[in-house]
Amino acid sequence: MTDPHSLPDTELVEHQGYQIRLSPSGLEWLAFVARPKQRPTLILAPDREAALAKAYEWIEGQRTSEKQVL
Repeated sequence: MTDPHSLPDTELVEHQGYQIRLSPSGLEWLAFVARPKQRPTLILAPDREAALAKAYEWIEGQRTSEKQVL
């Protein structure tokens, strides 16, 4: 049985405790970024490399914000 929430051609990348799900969508790429069991943030980019770079940048921003709170 397949996962109904899974997108076709989805690639999973893990980075610093976050999961990045990359998927092509028409002319763009989608990146869903979240820690496990959290609501994801959606990132759109023109290609896979740009989506992954934006996801890494977003994660670094989250980690910086977390450090400032502590």
